[in-house]
Amino acid sequence: ETTTRIRSSSGIGTMTIDAPPAYHSSLPYDAERFLEAPLPDYELERRGIVTKSIASVVIFIFVLPSVLATITPSETRRQKCDECDADHEHEQNEQHEQQRGPKKRRGVRRDKKKSQKREERCSDAAKSDSDQQEAVDVSFKTSFITTLLCVTSIFFTFFLSANNLFAARTIFVAPILTSEECARIIDMAHRAAQRKADTILREREQYLLDSPQFMGEEDAKLAKYDSILEEPSGWTKDRHTSYPTTDLNVVTDPFTAEDRAWLAEKLNARLSVLMERTFGVFRGAVRANDIFVVRYEPGGQPNLRRHTDSSFISFNIILNDGFEGGGTRFHSRPDGTHIDVKPPAVGYGILSNANILHEGLATTNGTRYILVGFDDIDERDPFTGEDTSLSVFSSWLNFSWMQIRFKEGWQDGRLRSDSSDRLAWHHSHYAVSVFNVLHKFMTATIDISAKFRIMTLVSPNNAGSYIAAMDREAEKTKHLEATRSNGFASWFAGQQID
Repeated sequence: ETTTRIRSSSGIGTMTIDAPPAYHSSLPYDAERFLEAPLPDYELERRGIVTKSIASVVIFIFVLPSVLATITPSETRRQKCDECDADHEHEQNEQHEQQRGPKKRRGVRRDKKKSQKREERCSDAAKSDSDQQEAVDVSFKTSFITTLLCVTSIFFTFFLSANNLFAARTIFVAPILTSEECARIIDMAHRAAQRKADTILREREQYLLDSPQFMGEEDAKLAKYDSILEEPSGWTKDRHTSYPTTDLNVVTDPFTAEDRAWLAEKLNARLSVLMERTFGVFRGAVRANDIFVVRYEPGGQPNLRRHTDSSFISFNIILNDGFEGGGTRFHSRPDGTHIDVKPPAVGYGILSNANILHEGLATTNGTRYILVGFDDIDERDPFTGEDTSLSVFSSWLNFSWMQIRFKEGWQDGRLRSDSSDRLAWHHSHYAVSVFNVLHKFMTATIDISAKFRIMTLVSPNNAGSYIAAMDREAEKTKHLEATRSNGFASWFAGQQID
């Protein structure tokens, strides 16, 4: 049994259950002590955000208006009006009596004086009424201003926090795999490529037997077969249409079930845990929409031009050495500067916000292999509907997450604009444009506000000890069902294959 913090809509409680925490604000102690760069405590940071927001409401909605209040309850106007009415009634009674008496002329003069005083009092009452109306106007303006200040204060409390800006433009470098594990992945890829080449060769021969008219002629299907059979044989050369790479997808290409199970075990123990620690997202909310092995070499594809990825977090892990060149260049949009990142050792991974512009630098000699993943952060599993326990602080209160969602909305609207459902939002040019504008606004705001930097978290001297500590912690959860709510990421459920 472990003492666990459970995050729910009603708050955070502490109870003793046989399950992992819904969110870990730090790595296991044995692994955390190897970190050489300071990382925020996201759980503590979010408590601070809530505390500051409550303080803003108390100050700007309750305290400040009371201090600046200009109206106090008064009966002045009512009293003066009552006096005026009483004097007027008394005046009328006296006039009736004087009309019957001998001193009529003297009474008229006295009545005129009283009438003048009554008019002065009524005039004062009207002036008081005008002053009070002005005070009401001032009070409304004060209330509006304090409310605006409250909303502004809460917005900047959220936006300027580490929860929003720390990881938005930070490139993290840390060990994920051992050199032996990396060699195994390369071997897995070569075996998968050979199986794929054998299958494609058989399919090509059968296609020519069934369609002899295409023999010796150009044909799209034959061209596809021939592309895969070209060296390096079995590797796909044209996947990712806009930015093609020479690669093998771990799901759609013939890796074995044992290969995928072994890889998922390593990634769950180390990579998803590191994503949780660096980006503040629950590890079970991580889902790879594309995971593949890429090879760069001078005679084939040496590099990849500047682009962004279709995901929330991107990672690539260097699988070998013995080559020259290579690395990843990250670009800063506001000032045009860049950071070149070369992992310090085999097995090191580079993690970043997928919306940071980057490119693969040319491999000038030898062959460079990397394991690449594009990872979404789900509120709910799109295939099973399972709740991933993702905190609202990692989703709708996080600018980077919203930035990706607005980008996806814009792209989805463009792709589905000619569908048969004419009433859907994506048929509205204005609705699709709103997503694009919001995406660009979020991107520009983050680019201006967040620091552009690289953080190497663990030195090569401590890489082995760090990985061993992560594995020891993962052993404690092996008895749990591999569900996302239990903290297991989804690595192979659905893949972006185009």
